[in-house]
Amino acid sequence: MVAMIIRLNKSMPSNPLPGKGITASGQRQVCPHCNNSLILIDEEVAVTDSRQREICPHCNSSLTITGEGKAFHHLASGLRAATSWVRWQRHKLLHDDSSHKKEEAPHSNDLAMGSFGDVSFEDMAKITLDSIGDAVLVVDPTAKVIYINKVAETMTGWSRKEALGRPVDEVFCIINGTTREPAISPAQRAISEERTVELALGSVLIRRDGTDVAIEDSAAPIRNRKGGMAGAVIVFHDARQSGSVIQEMSHRAQHDFLTGLPNRVLLIERLTQAIGMAKRHHKQIALLFLDLDDFKQINDTQGHAVGDHLLQVVAADMVSCVRGTDTVSRHSGDEFVILLTEIEARTDAAHIAEKVLAKFVAPHIISGHKLQVTLSIGISVYPEDGVDADIMIRSADKAMYSAKKAGRSTYQFCHPVHEQSHATLLSPS
Repeated sequence: MVAMIIRLNKSMPSNPLPGKGITASGQRQVCPHCNNSLILIDEEVAVTDSRQREICPHCNSSLTITGEGKAFHHLASGLRAATSWVRWQRHKLLHDDSSHKKEEAPHSNDLAMGSFGDVSFEDMAKITLDSIGDAVLVVDPTAKVIYINKVAETMTGWSRKEALGRPVDEVFCIINGTTREPAISPAQRAISEERTVELALGSVLIRRDGTDVAIEDSAAPIRNRKGGMAGAVIVFHDARQSGSVIQEMSHRAQHDFLTGLPNRVLLIERLTQAIGMAKRHHKQIALLFLDLDDFKQINDTQGHAVGDHLLQVVAADMVSCVRGTDTVSRHSGDEFVILLTEIEARTDAAHIAEKVLAKFVAPHIISGHKLQVTLSIGISVYPEDGVDADIMIRSADKAMYSAKKAGRSTYQFCHPVHEQSHATLLSPS
């Protein structure tokens, strides 16, 4: 039984309801035994008898509190206390004057905030729970459903009217996604174990129409003011949404926001893996460090919008020059890195460098501006120029500066081989 306070309101007219219980909705009601007017509100102190039952303060008769509203009294008590504290703090800040008597901070036992304007606190709790993105389902100590929010209605296929009073296993039917065996209700576990519990990974909710959906959830026990068990609340959501959010966050953490290319973090991860594979299979890999010549001048004269568009076009051009197994990364600013996995010879890297340079022989038209773009490329090869990711990048970076000194629009190897041409110059037309 949910503990409620019962107060006399002498200004209210009598309205006998013989043989009926008292609805916990914050509205004026009467005792069905003596017909005295009552108000039901949620506070920390309840009028109870020795058996902890709600009683009428006039005739001492036991009262039955019924209705969906009782599910909210203990769920909302913490929110009510927090709201009272905020209001007190605001009043204190606005009216703090040493010449006046200080107002004492409210205690949970002193709270009497039954409404928000014309909206009762219980109605506000319902509105709040119907507005959140998670499904919420509340059960009493016997595991019968006493509240279900709109998201839970949609996910289970049960309307609030039909779900109330039903066993939780009927409304919230879950199974093991692998074995298809029934799973123990988290609400019943929370009540029996008196602790917050989480649903096992891979659990599936069987909706009313027989379809299923993977879910993630947790359940927590609800206690009354005396610490007794008042039921449990289950909060759950579609696991597919969780997976997509995690995937999106992971993608953003590893990719450049402007070009969509892998960033430095993902490049180093892939380069480290590639070095491990090359070592195992006795292969070579190459790293091309590319820098746009005079990009700062373009950015300063044409504006950042044009500069950003140019970087996006350059990124797409580079991607079109490599294999699907290779990686094009935006290293920083106007610097890019291309990882070529498992090449047979250094000439393979030279071929890709020449292919990329050829993309920039003709001017690019960017947002109506005719721009001549050139690149300087430095190349390092595993294992000759480095045996780990950091050394490989530094070696390619050093070779890139050698290319700039050699006249730009060219490439240079970190350690040129005598019998190979180590640079190719492509003059703009």
